Amino acid sequence: MIRNYYTEAFKNGIVPSIFAGRLIDGRVKATESVAATGVVNAITSTTFTLGALNGGIQVGMYLTAPASGGAAAITINDDVMVAAVIHGATTTTVTLNKPKQTVAGQNLTFFNINQNSWKEYSLFIGTSPVQQNDFGSITSGTANAATQGQNRITIKVSNPYVGLTTNNFITGSGPNVYDDGVLIGVVNSVQNSTTFDLVAPLAADVVDNSVLTFAFNTLPSITVLTIDNKTVTFTNPAQGFVLPVSVVQIISITGGLSNLIALE
Repeated sequence: MIRNYYTEAFKNGIVPSIFAGRLIDGRVKATESVAATGVVNAITSTTFTLGALNGGIQVGMYLTAPASGGAAAITINDDVMVAAVIHGATTTTVTLNKPKQTVAGQNLTFFNINQNSWKEYSLFIGTSPVQQNDFGSITSGTANAATQGQNRITIKVSNPYVGLTTNNFITGSGPNVYDDGVLIGVVNSVQNSTTFDLVAPLAADVVDNSVLTFAFNTLPSITVLTIDNKTVTFTNPAQGFVLPVSVVQIISITGGLSNLIALE
């Protein structure tokens, strides 16, 4: 019902771009950046003076900086912006919209973002593995005997793990397979409901009727940039779920999420 509803509600859909620095529609996310070296600002305040003239810094620019010398990182989600700027003969004095601490040598980046050119989408999660971090809580499959050196495993319970399908994992990246709690390998490909291949040959025998469990290293998650320039992470989103934000960029995907559709 969810898929049918959204198929009717959204008339156009594209496969989203997930390349670094690119928007969902594949265009480069345009920014104009000016780098500067931080100065000692021992107290947390809104105003500091750069030791050199930097005429590129203008009112309305965002400021980000990595953590350095005791000063915390400033991220895009902090919404730190230049409220006023004075370009002197040899120095530039910056006033921010909120107090922040900077330190000598800290790399400050001032930038404009071209939000007017961003196109927003509703992002549909086509495939999301059902899983837990704790492999002990996942339904088990009972194995047939397998000998050291072989890659192929057969099990006696047909498709015991709902995430163990050709669409629900990244080739060569999981899920992990455990034999009575001991890691024996990583699923590389699924042949059918009772047979799968590991990335590397078995290092030891798997005895008949041993209990196998399956788990990814990390829960499925997706981090996106929203139209209001916020980074948001959704962990373990449901299959068929549409993210409740307007998305302009996919920053990262983990844990086997796939078949994403960007809906207009």
